[in-house]
Amino acid sequence: MEMEMAPKRSSEKVEDMKAKVSEVQGVMRQNIEMVMDRGEKIEVLVGKAEDLQKEAGVYRENGRAIQRKMWWKDMKIKITVIGILLLILVLIIWTSVCGGFNCSN
Repeated sequence: MEMEMAPKRSSEKVEDMKAKVSEVQGVMRQNIEMVMDRGEKIEVLVGKAEDLQKEAGVYRENGRAIQRKMWWKDMKIKITVIGILLLILVLIIWTSVCGGFNCSN
């Protein structure tokens, strides 16, 4: 009887080990699937980040172009105002020197 018990115990141990190995394999498969899903999600995020970086570059360039355009517009206004003021100044000096718009001297 003792002989029958010993092999039975070792076969039970083998079965227990097989069950544990099978359980570990299942867990490992789940972990691998989760890592692969995470990898796919990371790839999507990397793609979105690259797209966002490209869009940021375009936005920056558009911002610079608009800034230059507004600077030129501002300068044109300043030059026009200065020109008008200089014209008025010349007219004031001319009228004060000549005593009016009729300068025959």
